[in-house]
Amino acid sequence: MSSISHLPYGKVLDYWYEKLEGNKNRTKFLMTKFIEIFTFKPKNISINQDFKFIDFPDGKKHNLPIKAKIGVVVPIYIKSDKNLKDLQNLFQSIFNLEYQPDVVILIDDCSPMNYEYPSHFIQFVQQKNSGPAKARNKGIELALQQKVDIIAFTDSDCILDKEWTKQIIFHFQKDKNCAVVSGNTISFDKNWLGTYHNINGTLNGRKFKASDRLLYGTTANLAITSEVGQQIKFNEQFPNAAGEDIEFCFKANRAGFEIKFNEKAIVNHHYGYTKNFFGNLRKFRRQFIKYAKGERILLEQVPEYYIYFDKTEEINPFR
Repeated sequence: MSSISHLPYGKVLDYWYEKLEGNKNRTKFLMTKFIEIFTFKPKNISINQDFKFIDFPDGKKHNLPIKAKIGVVVPIYIKSDKNLKDLQNLFQSIFNLEYQPDVVILIDDCSPMNYEYPSHFIQFVQQKNSGPAKARNKGIELALQQKVDIIAFTDSDCILDKEWTKQIIFHFQKDKNCAVVSGNTISFDKNWLGTYHNINGTLNGRKFKASDRLLYGTTANLAITSEVGQQIKFNEQFPNAAGEDIEFCFKANRAGFEIKFNEKAIVNHHYGYTKNFFGNLRKFRRQFIKYAKGERILLEQVPEYYIYFDKTEEINPFR
């Protein structure tokens, strides 16, 4: 999602101007940030200032076994050759994991294109086109039926680092108060917009200032304990992959499930930018238009969201 999205344009740009002092990309970043916030800013939303910040409860200690079972849930919707290539890259990265998951659950959201998947290690389920929130809920249900201890989420346009599952399990083992691990999501795209997303922390959630607790992480790279999966579900009123992960994490925080960041649990996300400048700009704007639609629903579900947002900061993947 965006950074400091509800503030006036000038304050957003002032924040990043100071933040990027000495950075060679500062001017280019500010120009791109202007395009983002002009595209993203939710229209016709009144922000209720009557809410008060209430600290989330301290983390509940989990009792995961030393040899925890882990399941990976991937909602997919394949409609292009780019989607097909991304899916194959994801499968290959799963093969390459040093710590193999006990189950991989693929939830197809009624893709218009046919594709093959390695059926010997993937559980495949197809649902009527209903969106990623419902797909992840179905994945949680199936994972819990198989008695997994940890449910990890990623997307079909992601490439998992070989240590991804190992780092997730290690984090839960070392921090008994952590119930949700948000990993480090880095742009696979090596052009300017990919670099912009890394500086912006677009897919790395938000961390409370002077704390190691997160307000939210994103489902491109997120893992939860089975207890969280039993109690918290994704809100299926979100039709697209935008805002549903923030609302999920807010509910988890409010229920006393702490969210922490692990910079070594790395996922590379493929935005799909090319050498076509104007095509990339359209893709970039479509992404934040989608996020803005998700934010409208988020503010209906969590009207106090910005009160908490103001106490957080972005997470740069190369911090």
